Amino acid sequence: MNAAVIGCGNIGGFYDTPSFDAILTHAHAFLDSNKTKLIACCDTNIDNLEKFRTIWGKDIYAYTSVREMLQNEKIDIVAIATNTASHYELLQEILTNTKIKHIICEKPFVSNLDEYEKIYALIEEKNPNLLINFIRCFDPSINKIKKLIEEEKLGKVLCFSSRVNKGLYHNGSHVLSLVEHLFGEITEFKAMSQAIFEDDAYGSFWMHTKTADGVLTNFHESEYSLFEMEIIFEKGVVKIHKSGFDIKTYIAKESKKVKGIKELILYKEYPNTLQYYAKNSLNFLLKKNSKEQMESHLKLSHKLLKIKEELLS
Repeated sequence: MNAAVIGCGNIGGFYDTPSFDAILTHAHAFLDSNKTKLIACCDTNIDNLEKFRTIWGKDIYAYTSVREMLQNEKIDIVAIATNTASHYELLQEILTNTKIKHIICEKPFVSNLDEYEKIYALIEEKNPNLLINFIRCFDPSINKIKKLIEEEKLGKVLCFSSRVNKGLYHNGSHVLSLVEHLFGEITEFKAMSQAIFEDDAYGSFWMHTKTADGVLTNFHESEYSLFEMEIIFEKGVVKIHKSGFDIKTYIAKESKKVKGIKELILYKEYPNTLQYYAKNSLNFLLKKNSKEQMESHLKLSHKLLKIKEELLS
């Protein structure tokens, strides 16, 4: 399948190179797959286009206009790796004027509820194989944690907590997608404290799901990336740290230091499969073709937009 990347930035093509072991960009995922061939890229910044082609191949056709690229190239699969504000027009162009069936769209999906409703109507009409790139939902090690929860290997989940920087709608959306992936649909969401910064919400938020209740805390006063989640079970704890690149399970055992007390002992470290997140997402899209996953992420995106608008108002 002929592939194209729209948005020649970090996740489009600059987080890694062809020589990296990790697969962190859409360009690398397309290059790595035996099902796709990267033939085109598009960006309004000419310097980015040239840098992209220098890294990924001078034979890649470069465009500053999406419409021109779509008209001139036969494209079967496209990755949208631009800023959120541009997603609506790009999705509308692709769904209305092309026969492209496979679409990877970076999160957040679109900017507001009006855009969402119009794009959702097009999705129902055109029936694309669409993936919103909530990367942890396609991660093999995370899915082992999901199985551990379902099989109650550490007993029932008592609660969970998560800490993330940047906005609730932006990086926080990764937490909420992971929460729904692991614990079921979020049916209640409340702000315990909140502040508005650059058109997004920050603070502490409580949520209720089918399996457990939990808390998300996010903030903007930091110069580093943070994504952490801890899941408390009856018989142990799971810690998802370093954005999900580090996942460990701890189980309760009799303490060797204090008689009659149980303490948490490291039980298992999971492989760092998130380093292949672009590959994981592409593989899921092409192998699973999961309409159920698409619908759940569309529903979550709608929920996030409603939460955002309510908090900002």
